Amino acid sequence: MTTKTAIPSVSVAPGERTTVNRRRAPFSWGWVWISFAGFLVFQVLLSKFATPYLTEGYQTAHFRFLVEGGITLAAYYLGGFLTGFISPRVRLLEPAVAAGLAMFAALSVGWFTPQIWYQFGFFKFLLGGAAAASLAYAGAFSAERLTGSVSEDEF
Repeated sequence: MTTKTAIPSVSVAPGERTTVNRRRAPFSWGWVWISFAGFLVFQVLLSKFATPYLTEGYQTAHFRFLVEGGITLAAYYLGGFLTGFISPRVRLLEPAVAAGLAMFAALSVGWFTPQIWYQFGFFKFLLGGAAAASLAYAGAFSAERLTGSVSEDEF
């Protein structure tokens, strides 16, 4: 007498996240571009919020650079968080790659400007890209931890 072993199936309700085979999600360029768009959206929203404070009264140029830098860094974290939160599978690498591409796009302005400060530099790209990618990865990891898709030791 032979017995058939049933193949276990996983039933997932719409909108519910599953942890079955989630770590082996293939790399997706679609999620890279969604992350890239998320960075832009958060930069615009945060800039819209900060503009009244930057245009009223007198501020030094240094203060403006600090606020603009803070907005950019926060946008990388929040964009990574958004990608990690809305993606149906674990996406940690895609926001980091998107942040590197965003940094490359931002520094490419130096190709068209004569000022030395805006010139493209490989060291600037590495430093800025590492900071942006780290923040985007941290944002995605925070969202995946919040949704229970990854554990603390899977960093």
